[in-house]
Amino acid sequence: MANEKLDYNIMSMDGVKDSEYVELFGVPEDIANTPKINDWLINDTYDKNLELEYNKAIGLGRTEQEANAFAKRIANKGRQEARQLLATVKSKRGY
Repeated sequence: MANEKLDYNIMSMDGVKDSEYVELFGVPEDIANTPKINDWLINDTYDKNLELEYNKAIGLGRTEQEANAFAKRIANKGRQEARQLLATVKSKRGY
């Protein structure tokens, strides 16, 4: 049991392994099975959401400034929700 690797990812309670994030989403191997995996996942998702929401806003005819503000607002909301969910998961999981 001492050599057992803990899965720290936000979906670990649903049986998702940190190694799956390494394989499927390019998470660096050195942060798998550490709490740092969640920071990486949250930041990566934020960056992707920022780009997607910006492009969506531009497609809807917003100016660059409006699109940036819109994208940041939406991406920040998602990041906040992920951090809140992570706190809940950590509490339930006990680590």
